[in-house]
Amino acid sequence: MQQKNILHGPADKIPQFKNVSIGQLLLNQLSIHRSWVAQVDAHTGKEQTFKEILDDSRKLAIVLDKQGLKKNDCIAICSENNAEFCIPMCAAFYLGVTVSPLNPLYSERELKYALNITKPKYIFVSKVGAMNMLKVYPELLWSPKLIMLTESHDNKFPCMKNLIVDIIVGSNFHACPVDNDHVAVIPYSSGTTGLPKGVMLTNKNLLAVIRCLAVSTPEILNTNVITLALLPFFHAYSFSVLLVRLAFGNKSVILSRFEEAIFLRTIEKYRIEYVTLVPPLMIFLAKHPIVDKYDLSSVKDIWCGAAHLSENIAKVVAKRLNMRNIKQGYGLTETTLAVLISPNNSAKYGSVGILVPGISAKVMPINGNESSKPLGPHEIGELYFKGDVIMKGYYNDEKATKATIDKDGWLHSGDIGYYDEQHYFYVVDRLKELIKYKGYQVPPAELEALLLTCPGVKDAAVIGIPHEEAGELPAAFIVKQDGSDITTEDIVKFVNERASSHKRLRGGIKFVDSIPKTASGKILRRSLRDTFKSKL
Repeated sequence: MQQKNILHGPADKIPQFKNVSIGQLLLNQLSIHRSWVAQVDAHTGKEQTFKEILDDSRKLAIVLDKQGLKKNDCIAICSENNAEFCIPMCAAFYLGVTVSPLNPLYSERELKYALNITKPKYIFVSKVGAMNMLKVYPELLWSPKLIMLTESHDNKFPCMKNLIVDIIVGSNFHACPVDNDHVAVIPYSSGTTGLPKGVMLTNKNLLAVIRCLAVSTPEILNTNVITLALLPFFHAYSFSVLLVRLAFGNKSVILSRFEEAIFLRTIEKYRIEYVTLVPPLMIFLAKHPIVDKYDLSSVKDIWCGAAHLSENIAKVVAKRLNMRNIKQGYGLTETTLAVLISPNNSAKYGSVGILVPGISAKVMPINGNESSKPLGPHEIGELYFKGDVIMKGYYNDEKATKATIDKDGWLHSGDIGYYDEQHYFYVVDRLKELIKYKGYQVPPAELEALLLTCPGVKDAAVIGIPHEEAGELPAAFIVKQDGSDITTEDIVKFVNERASSHKRLRGGIKFVDSIPKTASGKILRRSLRDTFKSKL
């Protein structure tokens, strides 16, 4: 008997992949679309076909196989967006090797921590990624091999292009079969506490995402539509989109960074049709006067995710770009990609969409117990999800896995929301304490732990301050050590030297006599937010 108030995404017409690996699927799809242009570097104009990706990735797989890389080993890719990023990714999938994408702008501390989770045998780095990597490399006890992803005059370690130049691919090349449970990718999620956690995404998870998007966006399946690849590939959202575009035969115009004029000029020059964005970029499109100087009429669809998008901003962008609507999606690193997306035929502003095929959801009472029943329409609670896109768990962290996925397989999202009578979902708040700055996750606990190592700081608490453009800005409450004369400038300098740019205390620093806490020692962040609001 179907339980009341459990919702299910459409189940019909979902294509199934029988006994296939993500590597086998990619090998097949790259071959099918071989003559089409797959990627264009927006900065140089250089084009790359699907055949070139196919050839280079097979050659790299042969090299890595000869050097002893085995099924279930791990490689890392530490790079900003470029045309080479997908080569080691595809090669690893052919070999049944796990891929771990890394933010090249991680601080040394964050980079070392993430690398120690997965211990990759090979690390592919861009010039940007190499700068940080060389600082932490001597401390990596398992001595991974570094390979330059992009061509460089620096000869400290080999360049990928040089490794594959003389390799001949035989007609018997094939991708390694893997089971559904095989961990294909380990991206990083900050979770709610402390440093990043490795999220295990399986062969089944990646294939499910491709299946879901084949059903929900059939208009881009096996077509060379022109898309913009600006969001960072190391982020689970953009990594999954990169994979889908390679499988679907879409053309990606790649930008390595956001610069206002280059972003707009690229859309105009290449007649970009499909764009994936985050809310800060939507605010730019809504408000900046420079937008009117460019012809953006080619854009058919804008997909926005990774953080909350206000209804007002979505409407302004739709009107300014003369679009029918802006599509939203909702997902977590732990759900591979979106579990909720706006349907093709209509979108409700303010909603993050309806369930994708093969996914179930329920809204559970906040602080409920095991006997709690799922809530009905317009009743606010925590969003739970279940289905083929849900992660296997956190790598080497059983405790965190059990706290996130219950015994019945439901993922507890930590986000608070509701659905309406048409089963459109709305996210209104979150249980998690994560601060979302421009789509990046900033865990307060990590910054608090860092601040407590600062000389002169007795206690610290960090909260997110609402900000129209960035979403939230990290702000700190500081209790000084007795007799300390530490200043705001001292603390800012201390954090800036040790944390990534998105974790800096842009919301300000306030000195207080004490931090409000529960009897068990948990910081009362709501009380701090109220204090901050009353001060405003």
